[in-house]
This record gives sequence, structure tokens and C-alpha cells, in this order.
Amino acid sequence: MKYDNVKAFEKHLEGASPQHFADVYLIMGKESIDSKDATQLLLRYLLPNNRDLSLQTFDGNHVTADEILLELNSLSFLVPKKGVLIQQADKCKKGVQEALELYMAKPQRSVHLILIASSLTKTSNFYKKIEKVGVVLELAELKPWEKEKHAVEWVNKQAAAARKVMAYPVCQLLVKYSGADQNSLAKEFEKLLCFIGEKKDVTQQDIEAICTNSHSQTIWQLGEAIFRFDASSALSTCMNLLDEGQALLPLLRQIRNQLQTGYQISTILAQEDGKISEITDEYPYMKGQILDRNIQQAKHYGVQNYKLGLIAVDEAEMQAKNSQIDDNLIAELLMIKLSTRRSN
Repeated sequence: MKYDNVKAFEKHLEGASPQHFADVYLIMGKESIDSKDATQLLLRYLLPNNRDLSLQTFDGNHVTADEILLELNSLSFLVPKKGVLIQQADKCKKGVQEALELYMAKPQRSVHLILIASSLTKTSNFYKKIEKVGVVLELAELKPWEKEKHAVEWVNKQAAAARKVMAYPVCQLLVKYSGADQNSLAKEFEKLLCFIGEKKDVTQQDIEAICTNSHSQTIWQLGEAIFRFDASSALSTCMNLLDEGQALLPLLRQIRNQLQTGYQISTILAQEDGKISEITDEYPYMKGQILDRNIQQAKHYGVQNYKLGLIAVDEAEMQAKNSQIDDNLIAELLMIKLSTRRSN
């Protein structure tokens, strides 16, 4: 059985509770926070009580076949059901995967095997065996233009869970400063909760207060240099950020976030019936001078340059992940591409 969204997956869990859960579950997705949330949802249903006793967690990078089989085949006399969870199951060595395939042919009924992976080859015997005997939740990777909205919705949901009142524009502002990268955003949200303490309402001033001392202000200065085609300032600002310890991949994601926002604004402005109200509906935090600056910036940079810029950032991210090219060189070449007018 296979699901591609959390809502349908939760309905399955509700229907299977409490006696008809699968013996094997796979949660697969490249957004780590989404995978974590889905895992917590699954555990709430499978192991609602005494999780300290009923759950054993392993890292696919390091676990051996003997270790995992010993745990899967051992009975627990303290809890009726137990879970064996493997993080980064896609990193398991071939011998471990083969051992798990044999186990899945005749799994223990008192044990739930839970596998978490960023991706698995769907033609592999390992994936086919999981799909045959278990339940798969495959979380689709978000498109670049979907990530900001998804991030804002995530912040809004977390605020509600923490019993905080956080208006949608305030959620957007946190994402604007922190970027749509979920790990960075989760850290900023945690910092926000510590900052406001017992206060119930989260305000724009709270967001600005916690973000003032971060790299985010300089990253926005970098974006402004790019969008006015100031290659010299873009290069020096980018190199300063990297010298101060800013990691390249999160920096690329924040630049992409700015490009995507500009692309959406410039696309609205390029339409014959494009209205300013459409921009403020999409970005309620944009008012007054902030709105005017973003409109002028979008007009100056242009739709095609935003489109080409998004492609260039994706290419730089692939290089950073998969090549031996120095991060500084990748960043320098990207800054030149982004801050050079290539189309009107």
C-alpha cells in the first residue's frame, strides 16, 4: 500500500488502529522536517505508550545485519508491541538490506519495522519487498515556488501547536528572514519560542528582534546587490558571509527564496491586468516602502533574469552537493551569473 500525502496516510492509520497496523512502514522524503513530522505521527499510533521501552532506533549508516536482526527477533516482556526504527535506511549496506529482505518474508507480529529514507531506488529488491509487505509514505519533493508557502504553513501549524497566536503575515516574515530551508526554519522557530517566553501573541517586532543578529540581514543585502546588477558588491558580500562561517547550501536556498519572490512579483506585474493588490494578497507583510522597493526591484531585474537566476542557483546547488569544486569558486561564479544582466 502506498500514499503520497500525510492526510491520506493518517486516514490509513486511523482505519488500522488499534489492531491492523502493517508490520513494515517506509517514510520516504527529502524534506527532513516533513519526514520527522510524519514519523512522529506514525509513532503516536503504533506506540502510544511507554515509548522509552518500546522503541529502538538505529542509524542506517552504522547498523550491522546482526544488530538489527537481533533486535527484530527478540521479544519484549515489558510492552505488547515494540518498534524498530532505522533512520537513513537508504544508507544501509547491501548486507543489511538483504537481511531485512529475508526478515520481511516472515516478520515478527509483535514488532513494527519503521524505515526512514530520503530516497530508495524503486526497482531495487529492497524497495519492492517493502512495498509488497508494508505501507509506503512517499513525500513529494516541493517545487522551489511551493517551498515558501509550505514553510509559512508549517510555521503557522507549529505556532498553533505551541498555543501561540501568530498571524499569517508574521509567519511569512519569519520565513522571509530565515529562508524556506526547514532545518534552519525549525531552529529559528525554536529560538523565537525561547525569546517570547510565556507571551501568547507573536509580533513583527519579535521576529525582527531575533533575526537582527543573524546572517539574514546581510543575505538580504546580498540579494539587493544581485537585483541591481552590482557584481562587485554581490561578490564581496557573498565572500564575507562564507568567511564568517555561513554554509553554502543554506545560503543558496535563501538566495533562491529571494529569486522566487521576485519572480512571482515580476510575473504579476508583467500581466496586462496585473494589480498591486495581487502582490499584497500573496505577501501581506509587503506594505509601504517595503512594497515599493520590491516592485521597483522586480521591474528592474525582470522576469527572464529571475527565471535564469533560479536555474543558475539549482545548478550551483547540484555542484555543491555532487562535485569536488571549492565552495568559494561555486559562489563566485554564481554571483557573476546572477548580477550580470542577461535578458530584458
